[in-house]
Amino acid sequence: MPFASTQGSKVEYFETGTGPGLVMVHGTGGDAATYDGLRDTFQDRRTVVCPNYSGSGATEDEGGPLTLDLLIAQIDAAVEDSSAEGPVDLVGWSQGALAVAGYAAVHPEKVRRLVLLTGWIKNDARQQLYFDLWHRLDQLDHATFGRFLQLNGWTRSQVNTLGVTGVEEMVSGGVPAGIGRQIALNLELDITEYLPRVTAPTLVIGATHDHMIPVEHSRALHEAIKGSRYAEVAAGHFAVFEKQAELAELIGEFLESDETAAAA
Repeated sequence: MPFASTQGSKVEYFETGTGPGLVMVHGTGGDAATYDGLRDTFQDRRTVVCPNYSGSGATEDEGGPLTLDLLIAQIDAAVEDSSAEGPVDLVGWSQGALAVAGYAAVHPEKVRRLVLLTGWIKNDARQQLYFDLWHRLDQLDHATFGRFLQLNGWTRSQVNTLGVTGVEEMVSGGVPAGIGRQIALNLELDITEYLPRVTAPTLVIGATHDHMIPVEHSRALHEAIKGSRYAEVAAGHFAVFEKQAELAELIGEFLESDETAAAA
């Protein structure tokens, strides 16, 4: 995969397809492979760019605490280094939703459409405690933390479909070592001041059975972005894997709809 450079960072990104740019940004503990299924849906008509921000993949930086500004700069470096035609459409999942919302606020001229999947605005008490638990578990036992993520990320029915063997295989795949820095960022993320500056037509997608980021956060995000659309999928936080076909349809319809309808 190619690399872009910014602010002391060497940013790894994946690129495929041709045409207008579609940039897909992963969440905490994810990487460019998060979008393997969705990317295949769009690469026949889009240049799909999937960056790995700090803590994921082979991206390198100076090692300090992560900030939203750094993630925005890394996304921008990948966009500018790629062959994607702009302005681009942006899709962000979980922490990536906050990153692309920030990007759309800082670089409105570079963004055509925005899709925010299972994101949030800022932590309430429950969310702060939840991310703190992530941080503590990751420090105490990285493998046990991986099991906790799997049990909380899927719906109960999906866990039962995967079975013990399936879940154990996912856990054995490991959790990126850099996830600790991403969790530390989650503990302080607050995009309240960015949202009034988001002018791109926006689709917010919540997951009805999300135990990690309860769906009320997505609903609040929708309410905070003027003119945004809202949709929900019957899934847990890992909806990006569990409901790929449904998400592909929702996202595709939104990206291909006319701008007036998107802003209605």
